[in-house]
This record gives sequence, structure tokens and C-alpha cells, in this order.
Amino acid sequence: RYLLHTLDNLSYSIEHLSMIGTETIPVDSLDIDNNQRINQSDHYALQLIISFRTRSISHRSALVILPTINQWSIIDSYREQYDPSFNRWPPHINLLWPFFDITDCQDDQENILLPLRLLLSQYSSFSVEINEIDSFIENHISFMKLNEQSTKYVKQLHEQLKKLFPQCSKNNRYSYNPSMIIAQFDNQEKRNEAKSSLVLNESFEFPVEYIYILQRSHVNDTTPFHITYQLPLGPILQPINSKQLNCVDIKLQQFFQTMNLYETSESYKRKQDKFDKLSSCFEQMFNQDTLYCFTHSFLPYGSFRIGINGEDLDTVFVLHELKSRNNETSFDETFHQLKHDSTTLTNHIVNLLITQIEGNLKNEIVYYRKIEALFPIISILFNDQTKVEIFVQIEINKEQSLNDSNSQESIHGIHDIERLLIYVRCPPIFQHLLTFIRTWAQHVGLYGQVYGYLGGYSWAILCAYICHTYLSPIKSLSSIEHFSIDEFFSLVQQFFTTFAKFNWSSQPFRLYSKSYKQKTLSEKLSVHNRGAMRIISPSPPYNNTGRSTINSTRDFIIQGFQRVLQLFDTINTITLEDKINALKQILELNNDFPNEKTKSLVQLTLTSVNSSELDEWIGWMKSRLAHFINDCEEECHLVIQTQNSIEYRLNNTEALYSIAFQLDPQTLIQHR
Repeated sequence: RYLLHTLDNLSYSIEHLSMIGTETIPVDSLDIDNNQRINQSDHYALQLIISFRTRSISHRSALVILPTINQWSIIDSYREQYDPSFNRWPPHINLLWPFFDITDCQDDQENILLPLRLLLSQYSSFSVEINEIDSFIENHISFMKLNEQSTKYVKQLHEQLKKLFPQCSKNNRYSYNPSMIIAQFDNQEKRNEAKSSLVLNESFEFPVEYIYILQRSHVNDTTPFHITYQLPLGPILQPINSKQLNCVDIKLQQFFQTMNLYETSESYKRKQDKFDKLSSCFEQMFNQDTLYCFTHSFLPYGSFRIGINGEDLDTVFVLHELKSRNNETSFDETFHQLKHDSTTLTNHIVNLLITQIEGNLKNEIVYYRKIEALFPIISILFNDQTKVEIFVQIEINKEQSLNDSNSQESIHGIHDIERLLIYVRCPPIFQHLLTFIRTWAQHVGLYGQVYGYLGGYSWAILCAYICHTYLSPIKSLSSIEHFSIDEFFSLVQQFFTTFAKFNWSSQPFRLYSKSYKQKTLSEKLSVHNRGAMRIISPSPPYNNTGRSTINSTRDFIIQGFQRVLQLFDTINTITLEDKINALKQILELNNDFPNEKTKSLVQLTLTSVNSSELDEWIGWMKSRLAHFINDCEEECHLVIQTQNSIEYRLNNTEALYSIAFQLDPQTLIQHR
């Protein structure tokens, strides 16, 4: 894979990959009572079938900026009259053209779309201002000209894109000048005739929050360009709400508002405020003056990163070692001394972060604590009840990889999310579908990895698959802005139909059919790959994101899917009002805990003198819950239904949590 990545114009797909020569034969074929078997040979082979293709760069593909629809009438008033490509191209500013011919294969996702999105995540959204109409005299073209600041920003972005994809700019004869073409003439005389009409009466501007990949058919030259991918700028997606530009149809927005599915601006601002304060706090300690041999970054992931409402703010602090060891600071020296003992180095970093948090934010915090989990986490509760979790990741250069300039470590939670964003094709529609499905799962008691159900990332993978597979082709920006309740209902219906019928007991679910290697028995038993529902992460090493599920909770999730299908069978879904009513009824389905079969309850009561200590007890209980319910099923053969929420009482000094069991004699005898 590394070798192939060095070839600019070549892509590939692995059709088959397996070990051969591992078959065994009986030691004594004549003795039927002898079950011993032996390998035929001590030699094995790797069988690989790989398909190569040339990665073409085509004039039928372009990476562009699109103005918002509310400005199209101004632009098209000129284009419709003077631009012969009016019906082929939407109004746009080229960033790279020609561009790669994207064919929706995993290789394009990994080598084009993911690096592109990671680059765009480093650029904040910005505004483009158009202030005049100018001309290229040599080729008789008139264009809308960006103001100086906009030109500077777009040129900077273009330069970074050229570095990322140098093969897309090898044949350019002219220097890059960002512009929006509105007129093309056969000769100077015709341009002069139209000159008096090509005047911009007043300047206008539009926000740039997304970059678009446009493509058109290879078969028909008259086919217009359409949007194949909408890629956001900045590390954090704009939160979905009724004010979001180029989002969805107004009636769908109104439905989301009515059902309180949008996060309030106050809630979002609280999280943004905490992230900014922590970021500033860590920057005081780790900066260019205190670190020469290391760099740090503090990034959000999870629901906050993809712009949907979530309970907590999930973040990751990354310390990354550089290859140079010149001019060590005291921090550098300490980190280098500890680098060969990863646990000691990690604990040292965590303690430094806690000290910094305590020194800067003590008066704003109810408590902070270090959680001894599989990976180090700092948990913080602020006075306004905002919860922040900081995952700590240390990236140390290994001696053997010092010369590997192309190695790029995956950052916890970041690349996982980015792979979904490039896969879904249209993030705003994905945000709406995921918000709806998460809310349904929470309401009916099927959400929460700690309780043995699916966590947020597993639900996001399932929604990403539905968007990628069933979303209609995006003909233009208006297809996104007018994405209707009818279309949204169709996606929701496909979601429940697809996953109610999926064979969860025997098949792993994955976005890419060839990205997943069959696990060995030892790997299946590892903490990353166990679980009754196998929803495979699209990021290497392709761990199971549903690893907390057991057979009982898997069956309850499947029943949840089937319950919605049964609802569809009992109500009309023909008119717009029918579909709005159906969506509403899905969200109003009750939490079936305990259900009619699991009537025997174990109820835990946790009490404490204050809320901080109670949260510690709850954390302790949650950390052991997965082992407990797994043992109940594996060792005792019980059917279990877990509650997916905790009930607080007495000013948050007492909490109740319940687990339900199916204990009728017939079931016990059968399972025993």
C-alpha cells in the first residue's frame, strides 16, 4: 500500500487477500477415532488479487467554490446572456480544474478525499466579496473580480491544494487568478458591444463554508456538472439549525424545531466557550517558546465536531514528537527522558494538564478527575453543568520510522469522523439524519455504549451508509437547499428497512466491502473486536465500534428497528402530512424498559454526600457494567435488558439504576 501511494496516477482495489496452504489433514486417515490433524507443509503463501487502474485527471471534474443560492440571480443575469457554458456549469470559482475523476472507490476516499478534507479542516470558513467586473483581453472573457482580501485568501488555499495534488496543476500555462466567469466572446468586437452591459452596480459577498467537487458524464457532452461531494471548511461543522445556509427545506427545518431536535445557540455557545478556554489554557503551557522538539494540538471530536447536539464535549489533546532535537527546552528534555516508558510519560502529561486546568479554571469548575480507563481521560464538570472529556494521545517517533516522511498517525476520534464526512457526500443531510436517529435511539432506550447498546459513532456509521447509498444525485446547490421532508422520510424509511433485515448475528457491517480483514480467534476476543453487533470502523485497524453489545442488547436493538417497520405498516405514509406524522410518531415511541418479558429487576441505589462524589460512584459502576452484563449472559445464560439512563434524586446525591432479567422457568431451563 505504501509503495502504491507513491504513484500519482495509479489507483487500485484489493479484490481478494488470504493465506493459503493452511489446510490440515488427518494424522491417520484409517483410524476414525483419531481426531489429530497436521499441516500438510510448513510453507504458507499470501494470495493477493489486486486490480489496478489509471487515476485520470479530467476536465469533467473540478474542485470549486460555489456562491450561495441567494446571489445566483445577480450572477446569472449576466451569464444567461453572455456565457455559452451557462447550462453546463453553475456559477463557480475554480480552485483546481481539471481535477481527479472520482469513481466512488475506497482508494479515492483514502488518497484524495481524506487528505483533502484534512487540509480543509485547517482553514476556517471565510467570505468572498465581489466588487467589480473585469476582463481577460487575450481570450475575450469577462469575469466577476474578487476584492483584494478575498483574492489573497483564495490564493493561499489554492497554493496548499497545489502542494497536496501537484499532478492537477502540471499543465497550467497561466498564473492562478481566482475569478467567476460570466461572459465568453468569440472576438474583441463582440466583447466591446456588450461592454456597457457588463457593469456591476453594487458589490456583494457570500460565505464560503464548503468546497465542492463537480463532475459530469463522460458519455454526454451536454450533461451539466453536478455536485458529487460537499466538503466542509474548518475543523468543526456548522451546527445544524434554522439559520444554516444551503441546508435543507424550510418545512424540514420547521419539523426539527417543533420536535426540539436542534441544539439551542446557548448550549452550543457554552461548549464553544469551554473549548476555547481549555485551548487557551493549554497554549499558555505548551507553545513555541516552551517546546522545540514537540508540538501539541487540542481538537474536538464526537458530536460537537460534526455539529449536532450531544450531552458532552469530547476532545483530544495530542503531543507529537518532531524529528529535530536541536535546542531542547526543559519540557523537551523531560519528555525525551520519559519517552521510552509510555505510561510514565502519559501520566506526566496528564498531571501537567490537570495542574494547568486547576490554576486557570478552578473557580469555573465543580470537579475534575483523571479516569483510569483503557486510555487516559481527564473528565471535567463546569459550574454550568457542561461536561468535557479530554482524551490524551502521545505520538513518539519510533526509530525505524524516522525516515518515513509519509507516515501519518491517526488522531483519536478525528480521522474516524473525517472518513464519515467524506463518505456521506452531503454533510448537512447527514447531520439531520443522524440527529433524528440518535434522538429515536435515546428515547426508546437503545443508545449508550456503556449500557451495552450502540454508541454515537456506531449510529453515525449506519447513517453514513444510508446517506451514501440512498441519497439521490445532487444536481445542484438547490437540491441541498430544497431537500424535502419527502426525501428525508425516504432516508429514514431506508434506515429502518435496511438494518431490520440485516443479518446481525453472523455478518459484520462495514462501509467498504474490501477494507476489512477477517479476524483471527485471538483478535475477536480482544477488547477492540468483541461484541454481538459488528459495526466495523472505516479507519485502520478496523475495530468493532459495537464491541459493548451482547446477544441480549443486540436483539433489543433489532426489535427496535422492527418496531418502526411495524409502525409504517399501520399508518398512512402517502401525503406530506402523513410523513410528518410518521416521523413524529417514531420519535414518540416509548422506552420499553422493562419489556413484557424482562420483568425481574435488580435496582442499584447509589448515595453520596455530594454530587461530585456521586459522579465518581456512577463512573465506578459504569466501568464495571459491561463486564457484569457480559458475565450474566456468557456464564449464567441469562437474557438481560439494561436501562440506558440514570435517575438522579435528592439534589443529585442519590441515583437509581436498574437491570432487567428474563427469569421465567421455561427460559431458564432452555438457556441452562
